[in-house]
Amino acid sequence: MFQFFRYSLFLAACVLLILPVVYSSGLLLSGSCLVSSDYFLFDRLSFYLIVLVVFLGIYTVIMLKVRLKVGTVSFLLLSLVFSGLCFCVNHSVLFWCFYELSMLPLLFLIFRDSPYSERFIAGWYFSVYLLVTSLPLILLMLYLSYVKGSCFISSWVFRNAPIYTYVLLSFIFFTKVPLRPFHTWLPIVHAEATRIVSIFLSGYIMKLGLLGVYRCAPFLFRGELLVYFFICCVFSICFILTAAGELDGKRWLAFLSLSHILVPFLGFFCCGFDRMSLTFLFCLGHGLSAGLVFGLLWLFYDVTNSRNWLILKGGISGKSLMFGVIFGLLSLCSFPPTLQFFCEVYLVSQSVFSILFLFFWCLYLFFGGLVPLVLCGHLLIRVEGTETSGYRIHAYILYFFFLSAWCYAGFMIL
Repeated sequence: MFQFFRYSLFLAACVLLILPVVYSSGLLLSGSCLVSSDYFLFDRLSFYLIVLVVFLGIYTVIMLKVRLKVGTVSFLLLSLVFSGLCFCVNHSVLFWCFYELSMLPLLFLIFRDSPYSERFIAGWYFSVYLLVTSLPLILLMLYLSYVKGSCFISSWVFRNAPIYTYVLLSFIFFTKVPLRPFHTWLPIVHAEATRIVSIFLSGYIMKLGLLGVYRCAPFLFRGELLVYFFICCVFSICFILTAAGELDGKRWLAFLSLSHILVPFLGFFCCGFDRMSLTFLFCLGHGLSAGLVFGLLWLFYDVTNSRNWLILKGGISGKSLMFGVIFGLLSLCSFPPTLQFFCEVYLVSQSVFSILFLFFWCLYLFFGGLVPLVLCGHLLIRVEGTETSGYRIHAYILYFFFLSAWCYAGFMIL
């Protein structure tokens, strides 16, 4: 009976793996919009982000639920549901409600489930950024709805309100992404949060702010924020170099995520509206890659009881774990044929009009690929692994399989 259940779960997961490819290829539907109404808008952007929520959320909760409490699973599912609704809602007030509700369960889990001593400091960092910007966000959304005569975002005509209103609204979303100088909460929260909360934070919470900026103020990325974006580019390279000196695996990945999240913003400047979905396709690839590496850290922490890379190295024993490390870290390098690789190639081709953008790409691609690659080599050279034949890793292997399949075979949806 148990074997039957395992195979049934495997087949059901395969269906979830294949159906998005069929839809995105246009075999089931023609056009880029499945549902369009006053309250909800389900387009290709929503599609990619909801696929990310489903894959990270459902696969993580179902396959690794034996390591989670029932109450924890309930709060995680609430966050997943509200995030999925936020990705496709078209009403400004509902957008704000789902936007805030998607993060509150994770904030509660940081206080309740985290085993680390500094969890209260991390929780207060997160809550300050969340609560301080919550009231200004709803006030700006209501003001724009009043000025434009409608609460439905898709019907807004841009530039009907003062430009500083849109700039302020964008910076409120930047605190959730987060971009410089609002980035300080992310490494702290990652270091003190539980592993599954870290997966969700890097997986889809960072993309909520990105979608908010795109829905509400996309025209700002035609020149108004170019100076600010250039400053963020400089600090993006600094984040990669900072990650190179981190021994804590979760902080290491948090700094890399701070650098990688700038790529979709570069797509806002370079891509036309007809190709804007590529930036959110990059978000799908990045979220799956971050979930894959956080899953590896979860497994190695259970084996070695440490997040230090020097100690985690001792937990690599067996070909399955070695291949997991290789595929996970190479996905952070945008190694072909990952989703990020194809998106970055297109963005580089669209950046030829600017020397500054090309210079950023040269530094980003070099250091962004070098740091994970050097770490991968360090973990695999002279491994003195412990015997783990008695440790059950079947759930992890299945989890790694599906995330790796989408990281490396997801290019079929292009």
